[in-house]
Amino acid sequence: MKKALIGIAAIAALALPVFASAPDSGLKVGEMTSAFEPHHVSGPDKGTDTCPVCKYGNRPAVQVWVNGDAPENVVAIANDLDKKMASSKAEFRAFVVYLTHCEKCVEMSGTIAGKVKGEKVAVTNLPIDSPAVGDYKVNTDTAVKNTVFVYKNRKVVAKFVNLKGDEAGLKALNAAIAKVDN
Repeated sequence: MKKALIGIAAIAALALPVFASAPDSGLKVGEMTSAFEPHHVSGPDKGTDTCPVCKYGNRPAVQVWVNGDAPENVVAIANDLDKKMASSKAEFRAFVVYLTHCEKCVEMSGTIAGKVKGEKVAVTNLPIDSPAVGDYKVNTDTAVKNTVFVYKNRKVVAKFVNLKGDEAGLKALNAAIAKVDN
């Protein structure tokens, strides 16, 4: 009996990662993006608090909301997005929204902006207590490193939580972008 219980416990422990899921964050596919005013550290609206959704309207776009992600991961995603913007025929736009709760976080958005190879991606910062965080349903738990929205006509068509800037992650992101950037 004791061996059977140990065997069941071992199987349950192995199965647990299969059933564990990534934390949920962000608007769901089909929901609409809304206006918000982040501070632009880089990109075409540098130095302003321009609303990306208002200014760029119905163009295809990506927003990467960063909540403590590793700078290397954010830079990898941003560099890939910059390449997509450069080759877009539909005026594709991309925004990194760095959530801030301290001066060091504000400085980090500038550091990230300096590491992005191109000049097209907008790196922005937004206080973590901004109403926009709630409007976009971004989960600020430390387990959520980033929340990525791909949208067109303000409607979310794909969402990623904890997107990795590796080959597999960028391939999935680029496949979602291809659906809207036409």
